[in-house]
Formats: sequence, C-alpha cells, structure tokens
Amino acid sequence: MSGLTVSKPTVNRRLFLAGLLALGGCSVGGAPRDSFYRLAESSPPVLPGGPIPGVIDVPPFRAAGIINERSILFRSGTNELSQYSYHYWFEPPGALLQRAAIDALRASEAFEAVTSPELRLDRDYELLGNIRRLEHVPSSSSVIVEIDVSLRRVRGNEALILKTYEADAPTSGGGAAGAVAGFSQAVSAIFTAMLNDIAAVRDQSA
Repeated sequence: MSGLTVSKPTVNRRLFLAGLLALGGCSVGGAPRDSFYRLAESSPPVLPGGPIPGVIDVPPFRAAGIINERSILFRSGTNELSQYSYHYWFEPPGALLQRAAIDALRASEAFEAVTSPELRLDRDYELLGNIRRLEHVPSSSSVIVEIDVSLRRVRGNEALILKTYEADAPTSGGGAAGAVAGFSQAVSAIFTAMLNDIAAVRDQSA
C-alpha cells in the first residue's frame, strides 16, 4: 500500500517538470530582444568670435504625450503614429535632446559655461526646447524632427531666439534600427542651425 502511495506523486511530478521545461524552452527561444539607442555624437564647428560671456542653463526638453515615451515612433498612417515594439531610446526623448543640446553648445564653445538645472548654478541664459515631432516615416524612408527653441537672457527676461526648427533625413535601412542614424543627422542639422542663430544674436548685440 505504501509503495502505491509513493509512486503516483513521483510520476505526476516528473510529468509536471517535463511540461514546465517544454513551455520554458518555447518562450525563451521565441522572445524578441529589446534594443536601446542613443543619438550619434555630432561635432559642430567652434563658433568664431569666442564664447558669449556667462553661463547658459539647458533643462530637459518638453514633449507631450507619447512623444516623450521611450518607444521609437513611426508614422503608420496620414495622421496616425505607432510605437515600435522592442525598440527604445536609451532615455526619454526630452532628456535625450537636452543632452544633445548641451553637447553641441559645449563643442561649439558658444558660451563660457553650459550647465543643467541639477547642478544648481547661477545662470545668465536659459535654453528651452519643446519636441513637436520625432518620428520615422517608413513610406518615404526618412525621419522628421521638429523642435521649438527659446533662448532668453535671464536678466530682464529678454527673448533672444524664439523659433521652430525642422529637419528631415534619410534612414539607413528599414525599421527602427535604420531610423536612428536619420534621427541623429536631423538633430545635428537642427542644432547647427540653432548655433548659427546664436552666433548672429551675439554679433548683433556686440
């Protein structure tokens, strides 16, 4: 009697474990891998005439709704956006563009010092950005980036630049991975145009 009692749970346990292994093998083998992307580093030229005296502060860029989510967006219809599955920005686009703007301002030596709000330094200027579009357009093998930019002098709250910058760029291959190179190119073009406007503002106030 005791032998019969022991044998049944043993067989059931083996069948249960075999089933778990089979299910586990199917799920692991078929699961896509998440991919995370940064913007490529750009190297804007140093602005002639030397840096503008003072400190400029660059907070994270604003972005509404799904634009500031980490999933990369693509245009799936005339007025429809969708998110790529398993393809994500390294950080939310607002922080991503903040970092790119800080790097561009520093590389171009546009100001004596470039900082972010976390450092809590006194600032003379502030650069604000709002991301309007950051989307892949598979139908035209391109990307579109559109950003509102405001540069103001803190003292007197004087607006020096208030402009919407837009750029498109071709993609390198299909899907989200191929679009990232296009996003990097478009963002670089926007910040190059912004730096040229900053240089013009400096020349006018000199």
